[in-house]
Amino acid sequence: MKEIMSSNVIVQKKFSMKKMLDIHQAAKNINGTTYLYSKQKTVVAKNLPKLVSFLLTVEPQSTLKIIVEGTDAEKKLEKLTTMLTNEAEVVRMGTKRLLETPGSFQL
Repeated sequence: MKEIMSSNVIVQKKFSMKKMLDIHQAAKNINGTTYLYSKQKTVVAKNLPKLVSFLLTVEPQSTLKIIVEGTDAEKKLEKLTTMLTNEAEVVRMGTKRLLETPGSFQL
């Protein structure tokens, strides 16, 4: 069953290129979709050029929301949040939402 989980983090410092690549690689290995959201902009983390462009615009002390959609989303979100602990401070882990229909929805 598909789940949606989110986590809010406060960015402590600019993302390094290595960290951006780590985020991209982790998103590629997830059976589902990972979104990053900040200041009314959203990016799918599997798209490396857009991810790099997006993360370069994220300023320190701003909030970054990580959204993971797919099976076993909670573990995958924890992995991504742990990966960001050097760059960001975790503010809040979101609640689990279950999707039982094969239809789509809009974020």
